[in-house]
Amino acid sequence: MASGKLIFFTGKGGVGKTTVSCASALHFASQGKKTILVSSDPAHSTDDVLGLKIASTPTQIHNNLWAMNINGEEAAKSFGDKLNEQMADMTHNVPGFDPALLNDMAAFPGMDEYFAMEQIYQLMIEDDYDIVIFDTAPTGHTLKMLIAPDAIRSFLLRILRMKTKIENIKGFVFRKKSQTGEIVKDLESICDRIEEFKLLLRGDKTSLNLVSIATEAGYQECSRTVKYLQSLGFTVEHILINHIIPDFGGPVWKDATQNPAVAMLYRQYTVQQPYLTNYHALAQLHQTRLVGLTAVPYEPIGISEGLPKFASMVWGAKGMRGS
Repeated sequence: MASGKLIFFTGKGGVGKTTVSCASALHFASQGKKTILVSSDPAHSTDDVLGLKIASTPTQIHNNLWAMNINGEEAAKSFGDKLNEQMADMTHNVPGFDPALLNDMAAFPGMDEYFAMEQIYQLMIEDDYDIVIFDTAPTGHTLKMLIAPDAIRSFLLRILRMKTKIENIKGFVFRKKSQTGEIVKDLESICDRIEEFKLLLRGDKTSLNLVSIATEAGYQECSRTVKYLQSLGFTVEHILINHIIPDFGGPVWKDATQNPAVAMLYRQYTVQQPYLTNYHALAQLHQTRLVGLTAVPYEPIGISEGLPKFASMVWGAKGMRGS
């Protein structure tokens, strides 16, 4: 099994998930832990936050820190092409069977997420990283990844049952018997690996964290996600609320009636308050640690500039807890 710790960050697009991920990776690397930051976000915003071009293979970018962008879709397509070729060979004598029906195998919901998880798993068990930070695509993609094991296993078992029915057709002769054995081997191997993934994702080596903001859309999506993940047996360790306007107090707020800039800030502050109350109740209900991240007067980008300061807030005394 994996020896390192896997830390997921997910959330609605635009809430600062990538910034929190990058800051966390830098935090652990600064503690002397061999850390890799992995992104599956097709927008590749990780590159922008770090200020570096990230490759598709693990590349060291700082002391104790590696990074990579992964593309599960490419791996899924390669697997799908291979399976389609094998299935076409296996069914060449079946009347009316069109192997082109399997051409969308690589597009099966969750398949690309599965292969992304495959790469994450390999990093954990083969490359001996202490910490793997996974900056996932927006919430919907993450949920597909987390439920992919069950969905893919069901799909693959249907294919195995189809193979059995084909073999029982009277007088059916396979062109290459070795091909059917290879299909079974590939599918059973994936099913076995899926069970390992389920244990990993629900185990104590995985930390699942949601990043959100204090708005109606942010709260509603976060609430639905926490409840849904809990129904699947996953525990959310932290809910991080980003871009919070701090309470500057009476001496500042009294100028809101005369200063438009203060008025705008105060309006945003007051709008956030009921949502922050809701987040506190949500975290208490689900026994999840709530972390507030205030808006900062600097841009939290760059390994040697804004990210270190932002990391001290994310993992400070009132911040996240863990490894």
